[in-house]
Amino acid sequence: MCDFTQREYSCGHYRWIASRWCRDYTLTHKRCQPNVTHFEFRAEELCGECKPKTYPPWENMIKRTPKHTFA
Repeated sequence: MCDFTQREYSCGHYRWIASRWCRDYTLTHKRCQPNVTHFEFRAEELCGECKPKTYPPWENMIKRTPKHTFA
């Protein structure tokens, strides 16, 4: 079984981060039954989905072309 760390964020979302892959996964890349070995609670952090998007100060200087859809 692969070892995972379960991480809970202040927003209430959970994430499972692999801490060690088992031998079967390294050979076949097929997921096996996860084994949660550690639990972390991040009271001061939001998950990546809930964090406000931050952009570098020079982002507004980039001229992006609109995405075209071709039919």
